[in-house]
Amino acid sequence: MPIIYKLAISLFALSLTVFGIYGTYQIRSESQDLRDAVEQETRLLANSLLVSVENALRDHQIEDVQKLMQQLERIKPSVDVRIYIQNGNIIRSDAESLIWPKKVEQTLYQAAKEGELKQFYYPVDAPQLFILSLPFNEISSTLRGNVAIVRSLQTMNKNLSKTKTYILLSLITFILFTSLLCLLLGHVYISLPLQRLRQAMRAFRDSTAPPEPLPVSGKDELAVVTQEFNRMTAELFSAYRRLDVETEHRRKLQRALQDADKLISIGQLSAELAHEIGSPLQIVNGRARALAKCNDDYDEVRRIANILVDQTDRITRIVQRLLEFAPRHSTEPMSCDAIAASAEVIDMLGFEARRQGVTMTFAHPESLPLISINKDSIQQIVLNLLTNALAAMVNTGTITIELSQASIIYADQTIPALRLTVSDTGTGIAPEHLSRLFEHYFTTRGRQGGTGLGLAVVKTLVTEMGGSVMAESESGKGSLFTIDLPWRKLL
Repeated sequence: MPIIYKLAISLFALSLTVFGIYGTYQIRSESQDLRDAVEQETRLLANSLLVSVENALRDHQIEDVQKLMQQLERIKPSVDVRIYIQNGNIIRSDAESLIWPKKVEQTLYQAAKEGELKQFYYPVDAPQLFILSLPFNEISSTLRGNVAIVRSLQTMNKNLSKTKTYILLSLITFILFTSLLCLLLGHVYISLPLQRLRQAMRAFRDSTAPPEPLPVSGKDELAVVTQEFNRMTAELFSAYRRLDVETEHRRKLQRALQDADKLISIGQLSAELAHEIGSPLQIVNGRARALAKCNDDYDEVRRIANILVDQTDRITRIVQRLLEFAPRHSTEPMSCDAIAASAEVIDMLGFEARRQGVTMTFAHPESLPLISINKDSIQQIVLNLLTNALAAMVNTGTITIELSQASIIYADQTIPALRLTVSDTGTGIAPEHLSRLFEHYFTTRGRQGGTGLGLAVVKTLVTEMGGSVMAESESGKGSLFTIDLPWRKLL
């Protein structure tokens, strides 16, 4: 519900309450004033009539009393007069215009009999008559009674009804006028400024250019809010620009770090492969020298030639494996066999593992669904983790690589994922270093040539693929890295 409607309804309810209380009080006051006026006028009339009636009755002039009563009733049709005598006689006029209820007559007769003053309204709930019974003064010991006046309240009720109607119309008029005025002013001073703010917010949300500041007029709260909005949008747009620039710089830095880490990894692989290539080269060299001395023994020449072919093929395979890890330009995800991609890296590092006396175990199901991922990325992850694991080994040990199916929670949904775990029995990681393990350039092997890029690149690659990486370690007992990658690229 719009705020101006809430204000109008609140004002309507408040006005209805306040003026309802005021109108009720005004009507009651008016009713009491009219009753007081009727009672006072009736008493004056009764006292005046009482003197004339007493004089006439003292002189036994009953006809004069009746004439007086008739004249009074003709002058004031709303008034009827009767004389109640204690001996049971009732003096009436012939010009009565009101109907005297039996209950009223009985009450008046009883009042005359007891010689008491009596006044009341009839009926009590919705008075239509005002009755006043005034006892005689001492005329004689044998003649006693009351003068009874019954007055119609029709005129008073009409006046009271007019007053109620006037107050009600005034109340309705005031409430409608103030409500409409509230709606109009609320629309001008509240709704329109808020609509401008809302439109500016929508324009700012969809805009790529700096927003135009809203016009500010006045010094009220909405003007202050508009000023703050203009200041906020300008600062937010500037912050968005800075954030875009920083994000682009971060992306460039990440790509540079990835390329640098690949180059470092290739350099390390080159050194390792140099050892592996050196052995077949020595064999080739020795056999070539032996071949040069074998001039007549063709069987020996054939055997040495076959050895040369085998060793050169071995060198070719090693070099081909090295080339497979060279940086590629395409990073688009495609269907990849995670088992085969990981096996290539494990086979590549097999010589270094054997040289260190480390046993590498690769556990995986017979087959896994193809994962939508860049092959270079997953091989880079496996290579970095295995390189770190080998560096953590002292003398001998075991490295276990395992691929399996798992699931991850993404946007409150459970989706299938590939789980890669690499565990080793190396020196482990100190607890104080675990929180910084994936920071760029953080390393505990600076003296041994560590660059602090391997795990940082792993974290970056896994994050780009929508996955997660977790490290567990205990000093002296080895480490466990768990990586979950969604089977399909997440948007």
